[in-house]
Amino acid sequence: MTRRQALSTFAATAAAWLVLRAAADADGLIRFRNVSFAGGVSVEVRVGDTLDSATLYGTQKIARGESWEVDTTGATAWWRREAAPGSNDGRYTTWQRVDSSRSNARVDI
Repeated sequence: MTRRQALSTFAATAAAWLVLRAAADADGLIRFRNVSFAGGVSVEVRVGDTLDSATLYGTQKIARGESWEVDTTGATAWWRREAAPGSNDGRYTTWQRVDSSRSNARVDI
């Protein structure tokens, strides 16, 4: 193998790695992280342009120090959490909007 062939192979491998890295960092990923509630906290997420038209993505109980990654593929997300985590009273906070269309987002709860 010549030096030119080796450099060409290296360049192709590096280019493939960069494409994979860009795909992994694609916009639309929201990381919800519980930094506050020792007993965990339930978070509900909906995805859509408006809250009225948003569809349920899911509900997840997140332990303190843990994260929940939601892939919205760049769509607007709406989220809320338990108002009093652990009380099981069914109350939630007001809906909040996250726009991850231009970059990934991180929400510390």
